Order: sequence, then C-alpha cells, then structure tokens
Amino acid sequence: MFQDIMTRSAAFDLLPDHRSEVTLPGIVQLNRSIGRALRRQSASFQYYDEPAGDPELRSQLALRSARRGWAADADQFCITSGCQQSLFLALMAVCKRGDVVAVEAPGFYGVLQLLEQLQLKVVEIPASPNSGMDIQTLEETLQTWDVKACVVSPAFATPTGAVMPHETRVRLLALADQHQLAIIEDDIYGDSGWLNVPDTLKAIDESDRVIHCSSFSKVLSRDLRLGWVSGGRWHQQIVQLKLTSQLASSRFLQQGVADFIAEGGYSSFLRRYRQSLRQQRDHLLTLLGDWPVPLRATAPNGGLALWVELPPEVDTLSLYAETLKEGIVITPGSLFSVSGKFSNCLRISFAHPWNGARIAALHRLSELVS
Repeated sequence: MFQDIMTRSAAFDLLPDHRSEVTLPGIVQLNRSIGRALRRQSASFQYYDEPAGDPELRSQLALRSARRGWAADADQFCITSGCQQSLFLALMAVCKRGDVVAVEAPGFYGVLQLLEQLQLKVVEIPASPNSGMDIQTLEETLQTWDVKACVVSPAFATPTGAVMPHETRVRLLALADQHQLAIIEDDIYGDSGWLNVPDTLKAIDESDRVIHCSSFSKVLSRDLRLGWVSGGRWHQQIVQLKLTSQLASSRFLQQGVADFIAEGGYSSFLRRYRQSLRQQRDHLLTLLGDWPVPLRATAPNGGLALWVELPPEVDTLSLYAETLKEGIVITPGSLFSVSGKFSNCLRISFAHPWNGARIAALHRLSELVS
C-alpha cells in the first residue's frame, strides 16, 4: 500500500489526479536561483562535489539552525538526497542487523520501511497526539530491551502533529546517556510552524548523541530531493556511508538553494507558506466538523496533516480499495504502526488548498465512512 500511495503521488493529496495549478510565492525565485547556479557550472560540471556537500549550503544551514537554539558549525552537516536518505544513513551508522530500535506509535511509515529493509527489530512506544513519545514507557522499555537507537520527531510529528515539551526532551537525552542510545531526530516538519518554530532537539544535546535529519521537501518542494544530516559522534561514519552509497550530490542544485536562502527568499517563502497552511488546516477542521460520524481530530500548529480517529468499527485499511474506485486516495492509520493498531484512523493532509474538487472528495469520503 505504501508503494501504491507513492506511485500515485498521493502522500499529501486526496486527489493527486486533480493537481493545483497554483504556484506558491517564492518558487519562481527559487527556480531562478537554481538556474543561475546551473549557468555558473561551465568550469566545474565534470567534477564531483565534496562528500559532505556544498560548503555554502552547509553554512546557510548552520546560520538557520542558530535561529532554533542550536549553534552549529557548517562542518557538522552532510548534504543528502532527502530526509529519507538521512534517516537511512543514521540507522546504518548506529545499528547492525537484528538490533532493536524504538519508534513512536503512531509514527512515520517511511521509518518502518527502512527498519524492515535493514532487518532491524522494532519496539513501539505510545505517542500522545499532543506531546509525542511517552517517555515513561520508553524508560520501562529500556529496562527490558537492549535498544540501540530511538527515532523521534519532536517538532510536529507525523501523523499527529505533536510537539514534544522541553521537559520530555531533557528526560529523553538523560535516558540516552544512561542507556548508551543514539537518538535520531526526524525534524522534517520543524520549519512549518506558524505560531512558533520549536528549537531542535539537537539544541540541548550536550553528549553528541542526537543525529539530526531533515530536508526541504515538506516546506519548499517535494521534488527538490535535498536534505541534510548532522551525525554527532557518528558524523564521519555517516559522511563515509554517503560517499559509498551516493558518491556526491548535485553541486548546482545545492548552490542554487544556498543563494535562495542567503538572499532571503526562503524566509520570505516560509512566512507566506505558513499562513497558507494555517488557513488550510482551519478549513479542513471546519469540513470535518460536518461529517455524519463522530470523530476526533488533532489540530497541530505545524506540519502538513491531521490525525483523525473514527469510530472503532471503521476499518480504513479495507476502505482503501473502495475509495480508489472513486479516485480518492486515503492514508490509513495502520500504515503508521507494525502492531495492527490505528485501523480506525486516517491521516488527512492540508498541504493543498481546499478547492471544489477536494471538498467534494472529502464529502464523499465521509459518506463511505458512515
């Protein structure tokens, strides 16, 4: 099902065949920056980028990280082809086949796919829709299982949009020191917050146990495929893994994005985009309020989606094939766990404007659910 959803390009759209023709403010400027960088490649197009990535882009990432409480250095970053690759490299660096990894439940299905591919074992830790991973349960789990790594999303976790409180973050890092854990921070939604942008978990990491992973794909462009990882004590190993698995990144793409950030285009884009996301979230909540079945929906202040809990008798996994016949692609809750839980839940995205076609699709979905 995961592959089918991605094949249909439907991870964040109920109606991927009815794509919006709207160009977000700032994307034209981004394309111009990338175009200029491409035209500058006349002397270097036959040379590889350095393994860690373009120094200017890494410097811009360091400057932006300071705004979120983390005084990073450019040398602490390695450019990747997206957050999924960053997570892959992080897991490769800290785990071997058969190791146990703790994850949030519900949590990102892409991480579950990586863990399966790497033949790692999963222990799920319940996560609150408001505050994220239950640290008390994690502490109890660590007394039973030899856990090597813990994957968390402290800022606007998918699928719930939860934000981990500061006190919980401090406890998490204390447990990491106590149990020799690697903490893999999936921070892909961090920049999306419209009320505030939470500090990174890396900002309070005094033991270099946090591997910070992120990308531009969720807030700038899914098609950009440009991410980064800061590996803490495992950083050099991660750079070596990137070298052997990818060799190098696209130099002109990195330089174009670096220029876009340096010229203020990214900050300007984020201000407009965050407001659009907020309006689209509010619109979705209003539409869900008209559904004929009782439900509970999260109302995050960042991210791209809501987590919707429907009556227990609803099986969204079985509903998937039925909605496809209507041209509607849903994301069932079962994808966000290996335990078979959340079968009555849905992740519904507000990444796109609620035009007439999407409103009609959402209304039809409510009829199929009821």
